[in-house]
Amino acid sequence: MLNSKSPKYFKVIRGDTLMTNKKTDNGLVITTLGKFEVKRDGQILSQDSSYRVWELFKYIITNRQAGIVPELALENLWPDQDYSDPRGAIRALIFRLRKSLGKDSADNKEYISFSQGCYHWNKDVDYWLDAEEFENKVQQAASLKQSNPEQGEELLFQAIELYQGEYLPESYYSQWTIPVRNYYHTLYLQLVLDLVELLEARSDSAKVISVCEQALLSHPYEEDIHRHYLQALIKEGRVKQAQNHYAYTSRKFYQELGIKPSPDLQKILQRAGTNNNEGLDLNSIQNNLKEKSDDQGAFVCEAEVFKEIYKLERRRGERLGLSVFMALVTIMDIDQKNDTSIIKPGLDRLETFLLKSLRKGDVIARWSSNQYVLMLPGLAYEQGEKVMERIKDGFNRSNHLLTMTTEIQPVLPLEAYV
Repeated sequence: MLNSKSPKYFKVIRGDTLMTNKKTDNGLVITTLGKFEVKRDGQILSQDSSYRVWELFKYIITNRQAGIVPELALENLWPDQDYSDPRGAIRALIFRLRKSLGKDSADNKEYISFSQGCYHWNKDVDYWLDAEEFENKVQQAASLKQSNPEQGEELLFQAIELYQGEYLPESYYSQWTIPVRNYYHTLYLQLVLDLVELLEARSDSAKVISVCEQALLSHPYEEDIHRHYLQALIKEGRVKQAQNHYAYTSRKFYQELGIKPSPDLQKILQRAGTNNNEGLDLNSIQNNLKEKSDDQGAFVCEAEVFKEIYKLERRRGERLGLSVFMALVTIMDIDQKNDTSIIKPGLDRLETFLLKSLRKGDVIARWSSNQYVLMLPGLAYEQGEKVMERIKDGFNRSNHLLTMTTEIQPVLPLEAYV
């Protein structure tokens, strides 16, 4: 595997031609993915000089294909500041930057040149840039995907090792870095999917799992990666781990994004469960369906499951005349400013409170960023109102920064239960 942190010679493939990309011990080694660092002869140069000098260097190396206009560079780098002499300000920073970089040891050339009123990165100097190498490897692998998948796979593994994190993370809030960071972020996602496709073609599920686990650290909301990961876990016989991962992912999607994963992910698990249960007797099936802690209070489920339970309870109520009530519990911060720093931890406490306050046959589900919906079967309307009043009073007494409101109504019209 290529180690992006130690200069060396390594081979890359472009088309049908074997090429060598030279990284000498004397050239600049520039790291931009996951951290920013400039080294030469094992010495870190980017620790010297001022913050502004190296921000300018980042800007120049990012825009190495084009000339740098001094006025535009200052506007992008430090938009809140005015300069009476922008060219003079840039010239002073360039002077300090050149001093920090020195000259190319092979040809005694400056790393940054000046022509036609613009500063340019000198592409003829001896340097190695991780982002540039990363991009080259992804593009080379794409051209080999069909003709030479084995070589393409190796290049993709090398590219993955180069991607140590987001582009220039120290400059995360600088507007000019956003398009470039998104570009490399998207490029990394595509290479992961291409690599997984190659690995799946030769049924290497173990490597698919490893690649997906690494990718999910930086792309936790990409459903395609989750899909390949679940499929690979199931093929390796790790069905329980797949179930736990789906439950965790579903909760994370809802809490962080307010959405549910697509039904495709759930179908993967359903198919695995069906295949896993073939040939079981009824006792085995019942044991499989039992909850881990069957002595718990109310049943907690996801919103999609709650919808199905609602349909079932409504039909049963219509057929048997059983009373079923739904309730909605909403919490707000005491000042009603929708302060998520207060509401979010409060919502976790609310679930625990509801579990202790409701019966074993009741059903609860998180419905929105500050609400839970409840299913209360087998109660009279007056009983349901008393239950919700008790819950509201108990919660409000024990939470000084939050306030709860409740609503309750029958699943069927009240006359249906008379």
